[in-house]
Amino acid sequence: MTSDIGFSPGVKAAIGFYDLAGRILLPFLGLNKRLLAGWDQRRLKDPPSRADFWLQAASAGEAYLAREIINTLTPANPIQVLVTTNTSQGMEILVKARADLHAARRDIRMTTRYFPFDRPRIMKAAVDAVRPRLVGLLETELWPGLLAVLKATGIPVIMINGRINRSSLKRYMLWPAFWRSLTPDRIMAISSRDADKFGRLFDKAHISVMANIKFDHWYRQLQTDTDTGRLETLFEPDRLLAVFGSVRREEEKQVQAMIARVFTQVPEAVIAVFPRHMDRLSSWREYLNRDGVSWAIRSRADGTIKKGTVVLWDTFGELRDAYAMATAAFVGGSLAPLGGQNFLEPLACGVLPVIGPSYHNFLWVGETIFKEGLVCQTVNWEAAAEQMIANLKNPVSHGAVCRRAERYAHNRTGGTRQACRVIENYLNQNRINRKE
Repeated sequence: MTSDIGFSPGVKAAIGFYDLAGRILLPFLGLNKRLLAGWDQRRLKDPPSRADFWLQAASAGEAYLAREIINTLTPANPIQVLVTTNTSQGMEILVKARADLHAARRDIRMTTRYFPFDRPRIMKAAVDAVRPRLVGLLETELWPGLLAVLKATGIPVIMINGRINRSSLKRYMLWPAFWRSLTPDRIMAISSRDADKFGRLFDKAHISVMANIKFDHWYRQLQTDTDTGRLETLFEPDRLLAVFGSVRREEEKQVQAMIARVFTQVPEAVIAVFPRHMDRLSSWREYLNRDGVSWAIRSRADGTIKKGTVVLWDTFGELRDAYAMATAAFVGGSLAPLGGQNFLEPLACGVLPVIGPSYHNFLWVGETIFKEGLVCQTVNWEAAAEQMIANLKNPVSHGAVCRRAERYAHNRTGGTRQACRVIENYLNQNRINRKE
């Protein structure tokens, strides 16, 4: 397992118990279908190869950040990079990023793997196989097994784009001495507020503040053109299109009430509904049939969709293009206390997003975005419906919205380059130390 160098007896015992618990639970993890993807990699039956830098990106959101970092790195010498993830969505993004990277550059070779189960014995074998000069953890990635092994082996670990919410901090503070013994060598927090929270758990000397890499990713999205050609034939040129994106099950009744109100004021609108999960389409069909609303299924649409119709979107990968065609857009996950879905996507396409009161997943964007009128936050479904009606009746130029969004994002970019400078310094220093 680990040599437990520098750990107190209590921490040693906790690590041992954690390892035993992992051994007992491991067979049951195979019952989770999502974990079956990369099952041998997670158990280390198929171990990773040697890499200079190991970067862990938990899921899709972190995978996009990992892509920004790898593409921005300028190592002094060619390096091997291992990027791991916990989810199949993250893996899809990383595999695409690897192909693009290898087509464009020769100084970085990237491999992708599923993140091993965080049992200390498994992590020890993983670290022995990779033998990294540096390990990077994106956002809030506190894995006791991995951190214990890295501490014992003297391999530096940095947390990049670090953030921590109040409930997580409260849980970690149940035993702060344990986590303090596993303190990363450097924590780069995305705000002074997050830095203060990390400072309650870890040594403040290890903590600094950086610009959020998500702004770099968003700014890149703002520079990317959308391809709406395949959707243009579905709608009339003078359409008033209202998109309800990423609607969650918990808020469906409220969204349905919004749609009914929108039609009372703007009966000529076409409404596109994108459920967050496709298994909710049948429930939407039942509602629309029960209320006598004219509706169509996107995949079966043949010809121009009539005004006053709800389109149930059952085709993946078209939400961004629909936002680019929209007159008004509501973003779900925000009427129920779910933390909100990505309201920056419609904004990047030039349409002002309307959201409900819940958006804590996007607190990092800052309150200024609401004060500047780039996002319309509302207190309930009634207010959200009225805002959608107002946006349909008084459309705002997509170009004007995009220019305002670009200015907002550009003023907050630079986090990726900050992180890469730190990574490059560690890699260069550790290369010198290994030579010595």
